Amino acid sequence: MGWKRRHDKSPATEREPERLNEPGLLTPKQRVRAVVGAITDGTTARPDQLQGLPAEVVLAVERDQQAPMADAYREFLSLIGGGAGRFMQGEDVYHPRVLGLGSAARELLEENESPFLFEPTDRVFSMHQGYQFDFMRGTGPDPEVWSYSGGEHADVPVRSYASFTDWLCATAEAEIPAWKHHVETVREEINADGSVTLHW
Repeated sequence: MGWKRRHDKSPATEREPERLNEPGLLTPKQRVRAVVGAITDGTTARPDQLQGLPAEVVLAVERDQQAPMADAYREFLSLIGGGAGRFMQGEDVYHPRVLGLGSAARELLEENESPFLFEPTDRVFSMHQGYQFDFMRGTGPDPEVWSYSGGEHADVPVRSYASFTDWLCATAEAEIPAWKHHVETVREEINADGSVTLHW
C-alpha cells in the first residue's frame, strides 16, 4: 500500500524519527490519516462509521496513564478513537475500553509472575482477550511498539514494530483483505435487536 515505509528489522535508533521526514516519506500524522483513508473502503469501514474522539476525551485517555502521548497516537484517537466499522473489532483499542489498559497490563504481568517492569514512557494502547497487549515505548511523535503475550518469550514483552504507525499499517494490511474476503463469502443478517447472524 502507498503509505508503507521501507522495511526495517534493525532496532530503532535515535535517528528513527528524523527518517520519517525524509523526502517522499509521510509524517506520523499523515501516515495515520493514510491508514484511516485505506480502511474506509466501504467494507472494513464506511465514512459514517469513523468515530473520532473530541479533544476532552482524548485528554481523558492521555491522563489515564502517566506516559506521554505521541502525536501519531493522538491523531489516531482524534480520527477513529471511538471505533471504525469492522477495523480491529473485538480489540480493546477504542474508547472507552482503552481506559484502564495500563493497570490491566500490570495485573497480567503480575499474575504471570513476569520479571518485566514498565518504563515511565510506556503507554499500553491495545489489549486482546485479556492475555495479550501492545504498548508504545519511548518519546517522540511515533514511538516503537512492544508486544506481550502470556507464556511467550519467557513472559516478557518484545519489540514488535519500529513505530506505532508501522503497527497500524501492518494491522490494516492484514485486516483489509480479510474483511473483503469475509463479505464475499459470508452473508451478514442484522437482526431486529441489532445483533448479527452470519450465513456461511
